[in-house]
Amino acid sequence: IHNKSTKTEIIIKNNYLLSFLKKISKDNNQIFCVVDNKVKHIFKNFVSPKNINLLFINGGENIKNINIYNNLCEKLLSEKIDRNSILVAIGGGSIGDLCGFIASTVLRGINFILIPTTLLSQVDSSIGGKNGINTKSGKNLIGTFYQPNSVIIDTKTLKSLPIREI
Repeated sequence: IHNKSTKTEIIIKNNYLLSFLKKISKDNNQIFCVVDNKVKHIFKNFVSPKNINLLFINGGENIKNINIYNNLCEKLLSEKIDRNSILVAIGGGSIGDLCGFIASTVLRGINFILIPTTLLSQVDSSIGGKNGINTKSGKNLIGTFYQPNSVIIDTKTLKSLPIREI
């Protein structure tokens, strides 16, 4: 996807998530992966390189709030995230929205990779760069437009979904 200010690479492959993480770990400083607990099983036998930090959280619309945003920002800053770091969101649309908002605001913007793991997030919310959190007044009322550097669609992650959802 090309627009005036950014270029987003979209890669669609099967069983690519872990090999992609290993690949980018060779070229970058710190990589911080925020992973939905629903796909935690993917990392069961993953031997994480030293520069990959995995943070597991429960996904869902309820995480898109100022408190979770603040807690994750503080966690990333305490772990010494810097302008050369990459934030990787691995999960459904709520994880992508929250992490995109964090990536666009922490240190005034860092590299961001989106790895959507639900069908809806793969075909909808991963495209367009819409990021945000909810308030008491409504959904997505605080947010940014911030394109990910890459969107990695690993079709194998869909196997974690109930057939009804597909």
